Amino acid sequence: MTFTRSVTRLGMPARVAAIRRDPLLRSSFYLMLTMTLGAAAGFLFWILVARLYPAADVGRASSLIACVYLLSYFSLFGLSTTLVRTLPTSVRPGEEVSTAVSTVSACTLVISGTFVALLPWTAPQLNFVHDSPWRVVAFVVLAGAAALNLLTDSVFIAFRATRINLVINGVLMSAVKVALPFALVAAGPFGIFLASGIASLVAATASITMIRRSLRVHLRPFFSWGVLRNTLRYSLTNYAASTLNLVAQIVLPLVVLERLGPVPAATFFIAFQIANLLNSAAYAIGEALFAEGSRARAHLPSLARRSAGTMLAVIAPAAAFVALLAGPILGLFGDEYARDGTSSLIVLAASALATAFYAWTSFLLKVTRQLTAMIAAEVVSVSVMLGITVLMLDSGLVWAAIAWGLGNLASGSFAAVALVRSKLRHRTAPRRHRYRQPEARCENPAHRQHRQ
Repeated sequence: MTFTRSVTRLGMPARVAAIRRDPLLRSSFYLMLTMTLGAAAGFLFWILVARLYPAADVGRASSLIACVYLLSYFSLFGLSTTLVRTLPTSVRPGEEVSTAVSTVSACTLVISGTFVALLPWTAPQLNFVHDSPWRVVAFVVLAGAAALNLLTDSVFIAFRATRINLVINGVLMSAVKVALPFALVAAGPFGIFLASGIASLVAATASITMIRRSLRVHLRPFFSWGVLRNTLRYSLTNYAASTLNLVAQIVLPLVVLERLGPVPAATFFIAFQIANLLNSAAYAIGEALFAEGSRARAHLPSLARRSAGTMLAVIAPAAAFVALLAGPILGLFGDEYARDGTSSLIVLAASALATAFYAWTSFLLKVTRQLTAMIAAEVVSVSVMLGITVLMLDSGLVWAAIAWGLGNLASGSFAAVALVRSKLRHRTAPRRHRYRQPEARCENPAHRQHRQ
């Protein structure tokens, strides 16, 4: 019997005690709660926005916000993943975190500034950012805040301090995000962007404060090339994999915007945000699996089984619920969203299991450092998603949702094959080294004395 099943058969006090004792379940719980509160706040945010702003403004703003998420992940250069892997055993956490913060800040300035400069040619629908200089400055600053907020999340995960992350991202950021749309209606689509961006700025500021005060990490303006160089290959590989994954997520709404127009783009974005309530649980459990697997590789098989069972137990019933009530849920945003987006939401809800499968296998590849397979799996995902979208989108909006599900399923299947092949190689490895063990035990007495 797995640990997850045994926990479900306990009484409520025993369940709580079991979760508190198990780092994987405890981190998963706080991360899922954080993402659920964040997604619920996003759900309410987009309901308010859909009621307060025209659908065309929602379509343009949602695409701009999606671009900010893409830029912020680009600016991380894989350092968020590296921090989760290295901080638990680091002897100089202050230097590592400070170097990461300085690097990400500089990269965001360059990347977001370049994006704004190229907007008139790359995305004319978003050219309202150029209406005034302060909008350009605000865009760059808020893009940087979004990147830093993502980076600091990794610090809390690495130190098993996800409860702090819950307070900051789940409560504080959500409250700010929901409160601001009312005050920014006059700014049009840029007002929607400001409401989201200012919430990220508040969360990033609070996170840096708590890292210094609660985690006692000496965070300061500092950069060390030596610190960065030690993990550069691992960081850049994760950066490439994350970039490929995010390209599909962000380019998909942009393709819908350019091919079908702002109203279908708004419909797809709202449906995708609802589906992210389901997907966030898979990523939360995957992050906990990665953090705990980085600490104790010997327990990885058990961690993998427990995390898979937890994903299935959480996501399957939730996906069925969303699929059954897709129409009424979208009706909360407006009749046009329910009329045009119900089929897409049903497909996206069904695809939550494929997304969970992809998340589980991709995090296992990160733990086991199968860097080449990790990149290849992301190439498969992007190729399938964008290929289906480009070929079939003119037949209906639902094909964007179908492309998302099939891309995740294809990527997860590729990663699973890589994991099985790696496991088979490791099974045969001990046999090759078995006859070398007696030699290893015959050590030089001088070496033994020196070691003592």
